[in-house]
Amino acid sequence: MAYTSPDRLSPMVCPLAKLGRTSPSSPDQRYLRASPASIDQPYHKVRASPGLDRAYLRSPHQPLSLGSYSGYTPEPAYAQHVSLLRCGSPTALGRSSPCPDQGYHTLVSPSPPCWPETALTKGKRGQARPSSFDRLPDDLVLKVFSWLPSSELCVCARVCRRWETLAWEPTLWRTITLTGEGVCGDKAVRGVLRRLCGQNRTGACPTVERVFLSDGARLTDKGLTLLARRCPELTHVQLQGCAAITNTAVFELATRSTNLQHLDITGCVLVSCISVTPGPEPPRRLLLQYIDLTDCAAVDDGGLRVIVRNCPHLIYLYLRRCCKITDAGIKFVPSFCSTLRELSVSDCHQVTDFGLYELAKLGATLRYLSVAKCVQVSDAGLKVIARRCYKLRYLNARGCEAVSDDAITVLARSCPRLRALDIGKCDVSDAGLRALAESCPNLKKLSLRQCDLVTDRGVQCVAYYCRGLQQLNIQDCQISLEGYRAVKKYCKRCIIEHTNPGFF
Repeated sequence: MAYTSPDRLSPMVCPLAKLGRTSPSSPDQRYLRASPASIDQPYHKVRASPGLDRAYLRSPHQPLSLGSYSGYTPEPAYAQHVSLLRCGSPTALGRSSPCPDQGYHTLVSPSPPCWPETALTKGKRGQARPSSFDRLPDDLVLKVFSWLPSSELCVCARVCRRWETLAWEPTLWRTITLTGEGVCGDKAVRGVLRRLCGQNRTGACPTVERVFLSDGARLTDKGLTLLARRCPELTHVQLQGCAAITNTAVFELATRSTNLQHLDITGCVLVSCISVTPGPEPPRRLLLQYIDLTDCAAVDDGGLRVIVRNCPHLIYLYLRRCCKITDAGIKFVPSFCSTLRELSVSDCHQVTDFGLYELAKLGATLRYLSVAKCVQVSDAGLKVIARRCYKLRYLNARGCEAVSDDAITVLARSCPRLRALDIGKCDVSDAGLRALAESCPNLKKLSLRQCDLVTDRGVQCVAYYCRGLQQLNIQDCQISLEGYRAVKKYCKRCIIEHTNPGFF
């Protein structure tokens, strides 16, 4: 029989001491109190087969079966882990183990250990008791799980049987969030829906209401069609950067999801329209209130006409960098969507003042308008917008070099409720800023980036009258330290963006 004398064992440091904790003076005082003999006595009673210790040290990855010992009843895998970790016996860890954590996987079967449903800790008498988290009722655990994203919920479902049951509670899956470039959207959606729909005989998931894909997660027509067929109660769908989605899947989603209100298909370059699939039933109007078609280069005037005609309840419409949109398509927006509050046609280079004449028909309903980098927009168009849309709160005219002090003066006098204004790279001077500051004292955000005609005097007027200013961009402007100090003096909470190294 192979026997290793306790005197020949190399001294081992207690695992708790390496973690910065105070370890007991000797293991037998706390955990082996019932044994009157030495610390190695329980191991002396175990009769091992010859060469067991040498085989263990020679091949640390070879599993060691404690069931082969004579006169020894093996404990569950997790109990062996707990007892060996707490005891810190050199015989249990091996003679040449460099750290307490190395070699623990050799004490159980080759497969990963299946931990019990409750994490066990030792009481005063060494008896197992559940941890504090496992004593929480199910409703509180569900409350904690509700803050986790979908990927983390899937990880929690692998911990134990109780967590698996709670993690797949349908109420936690009202929102499915998939993020990251390594996420295959089709595979993830199929796996989640298979698990959720298995709890329902109809094969549908009525609890799923929101689906968000972003940061590189991809979805194709196959995955979107599966969502449309299995989740009839969808209200919010965000598919950013899913370049493989086509009109077919979008039509299927719009047809089956009768409660759909929010649709973000940013970067879906193959989508040119949003409509319902034609069928025997008469065409119905969609309940969509939010549509984001940013970077959907295939959308043209005809597609825009179909979209606004089928979505009369639209409140938010974003057409950023839809370069095929012209004034002919813009005129359909106020004709069908009279309740539109926010509209963005930034970087739509074919939109001119005539398109703004049509948008002015929205009147006091319009609160947010972005015509950034629409180089054909001038003072004439903005004056009409200012006079008709007098409740405007946000205007972005960045890059419209034909906009001057005349438009800014009319805007300031007609829209006193203005809160945010971006006139970067416009032909605006100190006179326009003075009119703006006197008429819009509640201005919160102002961008004057690359406004070459703006000086310290204009910035000082804005700072003096708009005491609640929160953000000011004066990058690439002729502003000196005097103007900077004026903003700091009158606008205590203002964040100033600048490129002057002397301001630091």
